Amino acid sequence: MKNQSFFLPDLPQENLVEDQAHSSFLRRFLRAWLRISGPKRERFNSSLEDQERLRRSQILSVLFLLVIVAACLIAPTAIPVPSYWIPVCSLLLLSLGSVAFNRSALTTLSGIAFILAIDVTLTILMVTLPHGIRNSNIPDFDLFLLATLIGGIVLPRRLLPFLAVFHILLILSLFTFLPHDPLLTQEIQINQQGFSYGELSDAFVLQVIGAALAWLSARSVDSALQRATRVEDLSKAHRRLDEYMRAQEKQRERQEYGIQVIKEAHARFANGDYRARATLQDNELTSLAFSFNLLAERLNRIAQTAQDYERQEQAFQQLFTIRDAIMHQGTLLPLTPTGTNIDQLYPWLKQFYQLRQMSVRGGEAVEKVRQSLARQRTLMIQLLSALDQAHAEIQVLGKDAKGIAPALEDIEKSQQISQQLDEQGKRCVQETRQLEQLLKI
Repeated sequence: MKNQSFFLPDLPQENLVEDQAHSSFLRRFLRAWLRISGPKRERFNSSLEDQERLRRSQILSVLFLLVIVAACLIAPTAIPVPSYWIPVCSLLLLSLGSVAFNRSALTTLSGIAFILAIDVTLTILMVTLPHGIRNSNIPDFDLFLLATLIGGIVLPRRLLPFLAVFHILLILSLFTFLPHDPLLTQEIQINQQGFSYGELSDAFVLQVIGAALAWLSARSVDSALQRATRVEDLSKAHRRLDEYMRAQEKQRERQEYGIQVIKEAHARFANGDYRARATLQDNELTSLAFSFNLLAERLNRIAQTAQDYERQEQAFQQLFTIRDAIMHQGTLLPLTPTGTNIDQLYPWLKQFYQLRQMSVRGGEAVEKVRQSLARQRTLMIQLLSALDQAHAEIQVLGKDAKGIAPALEDIEKSQQISQQLDEQGKRCVQETRQLEQLLKI
């Protein structure tokens, strides 16, 4: 409202509101008519070629409306002359066929059908003349110029020369084959010396000039479209370049961010934080971060393996020290836990130490038993020697004495027992030596 009042400052407010109402009504009417007689806008994309087809289709829709207006204007003249109803009805029916093509988005075919509707209407108008072609009908051939000019608006430029030639041939054919009024024939004989070209020259000139003007107009439209296409292509190129630059800028920012993340992770890893990792997603350096994380994981495993190996080496050194102390000093040293599986061997060393202590004590006890058996054997040998000597002396003193016989028998029994004890002592000594050897092992 404010903008319109600015452009029309001298109009009263009431007239301005009324003009706006009429304009709004006309706009709604035209939109409704375009929806009825034309294709949907969705059938055309945003390219200049399709937008030009949409423009020609909308022009055809307006021309269909003008056909209805023209039919209404011609209708009163058809009341006294009923033969005029034939071209009027033909124009309306053929225009409906052009509307059908236009509804199907066949713009060029619709334009050809519309021009044919005009040509057929004019041809029927000329053919249905009751008395043939008169002097007053010669200007009717100039009406074919309308079809040529409309063709320059709704048809491609390359079809205009063929359209002009077609109209010239159509005019020439109608003038040649249709009957002539006697006055027209007499005029041609008198004024044109029997050469009828002079009667049609105006129509031919109009066709040529009209086709040239339509061709030039269409050429200027095509040139404007080409310039608009180049401008649009240049605009698209600028947009693509801007999008590319923005994409490059975003990519550079992502790369800088990825480099910063990887540098921080590398610095942390270099400072001893072996758990440092580079976390990146939707970044060009994601593969590099993944490789760094894989390398860090492997180095971390190697470091852990080295630490485990060092702990195991320390554990083995402690075990060797404890073993040497047990073997050479006979003492059991404590084990500092290392967190490895080698710590489980210490109870076995402790049991070995206890067994060794028991072996030492058992060896000492065996040695004492062996010495006691040796002393017992010595005494037994002395006892057996004394018994042998007593037996020999008794035999020498009195073999026939009756009281000596029982004593001899007792001495012999004592000798036998002593021999048995001696044999048992020998066996005990042998078993003691075997036990001593086993304990040493």
